[in-house]
Amino acid sequence: MLLPKFLLLTAFLEFASAICADSNDQEIKGFCFKFVTQQLTFTDARTWCHLKNPVGPSYLAYVPSQDTSTYLAFYARSAFGADAEVFWIGLSRNASSGSLSWDNGLPVAYTNFGTNVGKNYFTESISNTKWDTLGDGDLNFFVCSYAPIVNSTTMTSITGTTKRMTTTTIEKLNCKPGDHQIILFAYSNDLAPSVVTDALYYSSLSSQSVTYAVSRFDLRQPEDIQYFSDYSLFSSYVSSHLPDYTLGFEEATTGSNVFEVINKFYDNTQATCGSNLIILSKRYPNTADVSNIVLKVRKSQGMVNFLASHAPSGGTVSQGLYDLCSLTNGIYSIGRDSSFSNMIESMPIRYRYAIYADNPKVSGQGSQTLASMSVPADGTYYLSMMLQNHTPVNTTQSVLLHWYSPYSRYSSTASVHGLSFETNNNGANSEILDAAIYNVTLDFVYFTSETMQIRFYGTSTDHWLPYAD
Repeated sequence: MLLPKFLLLTAFLEFASAICADSNDQEIKGFCFKFVTQQLTFTDARTWCHLKNPVGPSYLAYVPSQDTSTYLAFYARSAFGADAEVFWIGLSRNASSGSLSWDNGLPVAYTNFGTNVGKNYFTESISNTKWDTLGDGDLNFFVCSYAPIVNSTTMTSITGTTKRMTTTTIEKLNCKPGDHQIILFAYSNDLAPSVVTDALYYSSLSSQSVTYAVSRFDLRQPEDIQYFSDYSLFSSYVSSHLPDYTLGFEEATTGSNVFEVINKFYDNTQATCGSNLIILSKRYPNTADVSNIVLKVRKSQGMVNFLASHAPSGGTVSQGLYDLCSLTNGIYSIGRDSSFSNMIESMPIRYRYAIYADNPKVSGQGSQTLASMSVPADGTYYLSMMLQNHTPVNTTQSVLLHWYSPYSRYSSTASVHGLSFETNNNGANSEILDAAIYNVTLDFVYFTSETMQIRFYGTSTDHWLPYAD
């Protein structure tokens, strides 16, 4: 069957800037499709898309229109051979309720049913594009779908109330999760010495197999970043380079030089791939522009986290700190200086691999369906929610985060009543999760508009999580 030329032209014009993570995959109407030449059951095919796709988490094929059906059948004939008749798509029927659902959780709007629809798992015919059902014991080729990469820019697209995130194309350093990492522990010279020593003591840094980097900043004469492979040497250096007010800035109008330290860290000759920055801040910068730093961090698969004082010693702009954390899957935790020793326990140090990150914008009372969460392995994960980017926490009334998977024993809910937090914007807790894809929803009541940070971190992962916007 020949495809109409105008369809090909339309597809090209609409999505010329979208590319697939694997050049062998096909981009169709805003989604990428991988044609898998293994014959598996529906359940095994779905698991393959979720957890084994080399490009990262994906779903059994989402087919929202006749155009998509037509293109899929056309490419399937070439991919699966002349003898192939059907392939699995991501539509299934709940055996109890009879309701239909797509594997990626999007609503079922378009359908293209054939005559045999009495079972629960749907296939598409290569010859006529019709959808018929087979049982879970049947073996078929299958197609996975995932969001494309957007070249030269970062986009977040909304379908109804469901968010689908895509990421910027950046030439990243070649490293894998689990490779040796550097953790930078940096602190403002404006902090009291006891704040730094207490935060370090109550962190889990001493038990990590990493290279330790350390920097004291907000000094009139900047210092070099120091690196240590041994924790005792690292902690001794911190103890001998505690904040000293005689070395610091004299004017409150002077902005922090923390961004210069971050730039220096990523510009140095030490390997920075997969690095994790834990920064104790007392003074704000005088600029909010972090675009160049974000590019450097993302190129290195890094993450930036701030413990920020609710009573800054100087500077004028805090937004850049929050944005830098938001755009690198990190955490911006703000509170009293005396609380840093407690707040650092919620930093991604032991659980330092992001498996989920979203930055939902909230206002008033409402609900959102957030990006889905793909959990790589059964285990304990750390949930952190930043309610707002400032204190006092007086604009957040309540937040209810819910994650659900029919294939997990550990679907659950986290609730936060913001007014009880006073000067700390962060709620955190350990959660047990199965290796599954969870639908994530958010219910909220806010007095004003805010941007949240919602994170799940693990002790390991098999792929780098795309960065949230």
